[in-house]
Amino acid sequence: MFWPFKNDLLKILDNTQTQRDALYNHDIYKNIVTIDHLHIFMENHIFAVWDFMSILKSLQNQLTCTNIPWLPAGQGTPARLINEIVTEEETDINFYGEYMSHFEMYLHAMKQAGANTDPINQFLSQVSVNSISNALNNPTIPQPAKKFVTNTFNILDDAPAYVVAAMFTFGREEVIPDMFRSIVKKLDHALKGKLRLFIYYIDRHINMDENEHTPSALRMVKELCSNDENKWIQVNHTAKAALEARINLWDRILKDIKSS
Repeated sequence: MFWPFKNDLLKILDNTQTQRDALYNHDIYKNIVTIDHLHIFMENHIFAVWDFMSILKSLQNQLTCTNIPWLPAGQGTPARLINEIVTEEETDINFYGEYMSHFEMYLHAMKQAGANTDPINQFLSQVSVNSISNALNNPTIPQPAKKFVTNTFNILDDAPAYVVAAMFTFGREEVIPDMFRSIVKKLDHALKGKLRLFIYYIDRHINMDENEHTPSALRMVKELCSNDENKWIQVNHTAKAALEARINLWDRILKDIKSS
């Protein structure tokens, strides 16, 4: 069987263009017009940021040795690429010039904006000693976030590295529209700087993704799939599914915003 996406990332990007356009043009962005709307967004999105870090670490666990005693993983280029991304995601430079993970930057931005951080903090306390499903049973966790994280971990449980790499590479907000940045900046002006940490996070995270992480992640997928047709087929399916999961998250958050 001839597989048209074989070793061709550009064609996979073309094949997911509809989903990526749907994310970029999603109505959620123009509907966040008050600080209360932004709170709903942030209180859900923080779980997606945590989810992203978990996908990242799952990939690092598969491509490198993170256990003692150390053993060579034999992954070479993919291991180097994932370690570089982990370093920047876990210890980037925050607004104050300190080293901090992107997740923690977001959490600090939520506190400054007045969003409720109790659900995510309670979840972190629970997930450190319980299963993901048990930790998600907390009724204070928003339903959109709960469904999104559940979907991710259902896939992560036994997924091979190339599938996880596809989730990591394609299943995130690739580009945040300028319109959303403009809305957030207007809200920040009205709130006298209460969103400056969130604006910094957006600019820092997206700039790093566009200029560094996306090219590295695409190269990693190519290295892991090589010339294996079955792997490329699975990567294509995973890319679509990951993007659709993100669209569903946006749909559910938007519904909550409109009903607030």
